[in-house]
Order: sequence, then structure tokens, then C-alpha cells
Amino acid sequence: MPENLKVLEVPLQLATEESLKGYGNIINHRDEYTTDNKKFEITPWPVQGWRQLDPETGDEAGTTEGDFEVEWKADYFYGHNLAVSTGNNYYLDGLANEPHVCSHDTMTGTGNDIYLWMSDYHPCGGQLFFPEISVPFVVNLGKNTTGDDVVPEDMRAFYVPAGKGVYFHPSTWHNGVYTSPEHGKVTFLTRQSKVHARVSVSWAAEFNTILKVPLTL
Repeated sequence: MPENLKVLEVPLQLATEESLKGYGNIINHRDEYTTDNKKFEITPWPVQGWRQLDPETGDEAGTTEGDFEVEWKADYFYGHNLAVSTGNNYYLDGLANEPHVCSHDTMTGTGNDIYLWMSDYHPCGGQLFFPEISVPFVVNLGKNTTGDDVVPEDMRAFYVPAGKGVYFHPSTWHNGVYTSPEHGKVTFLTRQSKVHARVSVSWAAEFNTILKVPLTL
């Protein structure tokens, strides 16, 4: 990533049913949103022409789920999505400092913020995260009505209290889930569409910007 990126501070607020409207929902247990109870949203496969999908088709693949591991290693925050069966499931999800001063040997940042260089969304369905241990975490979101013309200023950060999880609507801009370094390696359950289509934006490459998100209220 280039030096001299503009740093945009993203506002952080408590995640509640009210504050998450247009992004998703706060959840109290891991099975609150499933395809069986018809609360987990799967987007029907898009048609190519004027003919419509046959009834009750195009959304039958269901969901996949598994562990989503997150961990700080010095200044680098990594996510490993074991729910998807691909080699493209290990991510650099954030930094503890501006990129040009980050270190692989020690944390140069305070640990109170995470710097984000990209975001993505899943047009194929929603996504759920629920921690295996009771720890708070932060998510960084853009509304699913924003579309591909998203800009850094569209993003908002939400602090999810310990004991809670979060569900995103399809096409909600997001990254992974972010924890404080003091919690060490944390494992989440993630549930998402089996298709796992992903559309990304690079804040650094497209806007010469990096997002600074607080990890504590």
C-alpha cells in the first residue's frame, strides 16, 4: 500500500436493533438466523434475460458454516474463514497502525484502533457471526442500498457487546469482525450462503484512503 494515505476516522456506536437498521440485526444466539426458520436471507440467482426463475428455485443451495478465526500478529490482524472450501479463505483484515510504519515483529499501534484498507459484500446472501467465547467485537458496515458506488464516508462502525452476535443483510458492505489484542485468538461461528460470491472495494487503491475504526467505545 502507498504511503501518505488519507486517514478517515469512522464513527463507532453501540450495536442495537435500532442502530443496525439497514445493515442487519443484533443476535442473542447462534441459531437465531437459519434457512430452516426462514430468517436467513438467500438471494435468488440472477436471471440473464426476461424469463423469470421458476418458483422456489435459485435459492436452494442453502448455507455453509464453520469457524472464522481472528488473531493479531504484531501490527497485522488476520482472519481465517474455515466455512468456505477454498484456498482463498485467509485474509489480512486490518492493521494496528498506518501501513508504512507497521511491523511484523511488534505492535507499534496502541491496540485501540484498527486500520482498514478494503471492504466487501456478498450479493448471494446474508452472513452471521457469533463468538465462541463471550467477548465484545466491532464490525464496519455500509448499507446494502449503497451499491457499488460506495465511498469511505458511507461506512459506520458498530460495537457488539459481549454475549451477542451480528447478522448482515445480503449486499451489506462489511469486512470481517474485529477484536481487541487483549483477547488473543478468537473463534467465531460464521454462517453464509454456500455460493460465497464476494465483491470488494479497495479504499487504499480507489480512494487513497484508509479507514481508522475504534475497537472500544
